[in-house]
Amino acid sequence: MTRHAGRELSLINVTDINAGIESIQFFQESAAVIIKHNTPCGIALGKNAKESLSRAIDADPESAFGGVIIMNKSMDKKAAEVIVSFKDNRKANIDIVAVPSISPSALELLTKLRKSLGIYTFGQFSQKNMSRKNVKWIQGGFIMQDADMDIEKSFKDWKVVTKVKPTKKQLEQMKIAWKFITRIPSNAIIVVDKKLPMTRGIGSRQTSRVRSTKLALEQAKGFTNGAILASDSFFPFDDSIKLAVQYGVSAVIEQGASINDKASIKAADDAGIPMVFTHRRAFWH
Repeated sequence: MTRHAGRELSLINVTDINAGIESIQFFQESAAVIIKHNTPCGIALGKNAKESLSRAIDADPESAFGGVIIMNKSMDKKAAEVIVSFKDNRKANIDIVAVPSISPSALELLTKLRKSLGIYTFGQFSQKNMSRKNVKWIQGGFIMQDADMDIEKSFKDWKVVTKVKPTKKQLEQMKIAWKFITRIPSNAIIVVDKKLPMTRGIGSRQTSRVRSTKLALEQAKGFTNGAILASDSFFPFDDSIKLAVQYGVSAVIEQGASINDKASIKAADDAGIPMVFTHRRAFWH
């Protein structure tokens, strides 16, 4: 990784950058994520770097303050101007920008914006370069496991479990949601926009799944009607489904395999919304 300007990386900065790269590793299209404390606060795709970054910030501008921006495409001047607007309009700072490369004009603009803004490049972004192992350190040793790199291959195992089937657009948004949620710490619930490829609400690191659901829905207020709700594991009860329906969510995707699946399916059927079981969990820890 090459430092171009601003602050030196701390341990948390390094792990935040790593979390960001892992969060958008499955996308070929332009993708951006804002990370705080190793946790995504907004993830988005776009036609270009400017659009994906703007959407990622808009997903949760409050949490983006002091965050780390990671993108899978080069930072050009137009994308850099999004960061300038964020500072000017919200009096908000970004701590670190980490991208594959940065144009001279974008670098000049950002170095003038804030002296301490850390600007780093990490070279070509490719899933082939990603580690296929995860290592977790524990007292007295470590655990090594295979990284979950076969997200798209798992789509063939999905099953519609409700009377109503998802529309083509809903299914498209579900696939995006499942890629988004893979690196969000469990218990993870996300609300994805009904049309745009971006998160609207993220509930993460809660010990109660319904509490994560509440957080995601509350954060997404104003954008829940017609949205997609994704859960990184199964719903143990039907309370999250009923809550999502109250907020106007139009489709749900989750693992399935709970002893109370029938209750969750009934709640979705009663509301007339589709629900898909992935038959695998994300469950990032």
